[in-house]
Formats: sequence, structure tokens, C-alpha cells
Amino acid sequence: MKKILITGGTGFIGSHLTEKLLEEGNEITVLAMHNPIEDIENENLELLRNIGVKIVFGDLRSVETLEKAVKGNEVVVHLAAISRPMNISQQTYYDINEKGTINLLETCNKYKIKKIVHVSSVSVLGLSPDGNPLKEDDYQDLNGDDYGLSKLKGEKAAIDLGEKFQIPLTVIRPALVYGPRCVVRNIMFKFVQNKFFPLFGNGEAKMEFCYVDNLVCALIQAISHKYNGEVFNITDGKAYQISEVLNAIADNLQVNRPSINLPVWLGEFLGLTSELLFKVIRKSPPFSRTAAKWMSQDVNVYSCNKAIKVMEYTPKISLNEGVVKSIKWYREKGFLK
Repeated sequence: MKKILITGGTGFIGSHLTEKLLEEGNEITVLAMHNPIEDIENENLELLRNIGVKIVFGDLRSVETLEKAVKGNEVVVHLAAISRPMNISQQTYYDINEKGTINLLETCNKYKIKKIVHVSSVSVLGLSPDGNPLKEDDYQDLNGDDYGLSKLKGEKAAIDLGEKFQIPLTVIRPALVYGPRCVVRNIMFKFVQNKFFPLFGNGEAKMEFCYVDNLVCALIQAISHKYNGEVFNITDGKAYQISEVLNAIADNLQVNRPSINLPVWLGEFLGLTSELLFKVIRKSPPFSRTAAKWMSQDVNVYSCNKAIKVMEYTPKISLNEGVVKSIKWYREKGFLK
């Protein structure tokens, strides 16, 4: 049994990890926000509280609350973050993803934490320039992407401070994760159900799609073994063609497969238009030029060969099985018909 703190434990990935670690007999503390960004986190909070998880409310920007959460634990899994591009101030990305990580590492040092797993993102690498999957050190120009830059700075701070404080630390970089409790990914499923998901070009562009249980297995492996200072990209072990993903969703929803083919230039135009319109109303756009790019080109591709070789990581949930489980949850919650 280990005493483990999971920051962001009421989130999508964190709640799945917390449940699994508790099943394995560990004692779990979760750092949660009083006012979460998504309503589903309140449901996750009650779920975890009912199965015996200790909840500490706090913020990565508050050292006082971090001390309450860290004290008495042996291992920290750091998931709390601005986890995707959002309509927030530029500074907020860095205050939470970079400075918040520094605050946490300094607190871990104070309370003699024995192991840290820092959850980053493949976004720190940017997009593939030539269609070849990016390995752990294949950094590209992030072109002012504050989300990716803040995650990169947070990751580097974690590695540097882990080395400085001599705390064994492993970095896990998930690709695009999906599964039950992932509300943000529902839009993809809903568009397919409503027969309104266009294919740009021929639909053969490759993308990463990682089922949450596969990621949880990698995280548990990182907690249990010594990969001090190592960084691992985590995917489903292969890149899927976007048409392959959409067809799997359509088939399991029992609707026609997406067949609207649009030129790439139109996707970029629609992305720009969406960005401009939603900027006016100060909301995050449902579609962007970046989305148009990864839906039409082999740019969202990352290699997890290192994890497969070094960690012996073996994704067990297939695309079809993951889609089935996701649809079941979305229907139970009323997100899909």
C-alpha cells in the first residue's frame, strides 16, 4: 500500500486513476478545486468521496493548501493543470501550469515525497512537420501556443526541480485522451450522430486517440517503477486515420458513416471564421485552424515506442472497445440519443 496524492483527481483522467489505485489497496488523497471548470467534476468528487478518498480543496497557486494535501503522502501524481486550450488570460496558463508546478515541487521537497509522476502533454512537442511521429525530444516551434508553452515550461520545471531536490520523477505525456467522463470529447461523437462531421481531403490524415484506461495503466507503471528523469509519450500504440475513428463511432452509434468531403482550404477558412466569431463573445471556439490542420494533415502524430520498449507498455483497450464504452457513458448521461 502506498499513500498517494493525486492533484486534479476529480478530473477526467484523475478520477479514473484514483479509482484504479484505490482498488489496488492504496490510500488516496485528492487535491480538488472548490469551483471546478466542468460540472462533471462535482459528480466525480461525490463518487470518490463515497468510496473513501480523502479530499483536500485547494489551488496550485496556494502553498498553504498544497501543504495540507502533500503532507503525509509518499507519492504525488501531478495532473492538475489547465489541461487544454481555453478562453482564459494568457497569464493564467503560466500561473497554473508553470508556477503551480514549481509550488508543488517545492512543497514535495519540504515534506520528503519519495516519487513524483508529472503528467504533461504531447502538445509540448508541437505538430509534426513531415508526418513522422514525434519522439520525446523532437521539439517543434510552438508558434505562440500558450497552452503548449505553459505545459512545456511546467514540464521542464518539474524535471529540473526533481533533479535539484533528488526526488525520483517521471514525466508522462498523453496524446488526445477519450473515454467515459470526458465531456469535452462528446462534441465529436455528437457531430457524428447528427451526421454533421465533415472529412477534409480524403479522411486519411492520421491522429492519436488514446483510451483513458490505457493511459491509466501507463501511469500506474510509472508510479510503481523507477524511471527517474525519464519522459514518455503515451498513445494507443498506433496512429489512426481520422476516418477510422469516425467510422468506429458511426458504426457503434448505428448511423451512416461521415461522407461529407470538403477541401482543406475551406476547413482553414471555417476555423479562422470560428475563432474570430467566438473571440467576440469571449468563448473558446468549437472549431479552429489548428483543428482543421490535424483533421486534414498527418501532424497530430507521436511515437510511444520508448514507452513500449522501456516500460513494456501494452495498450489493452482497442479503438472499437473504447468507443463502445464511451458511447454507453454518453448515453447514460443524456449527451447522446
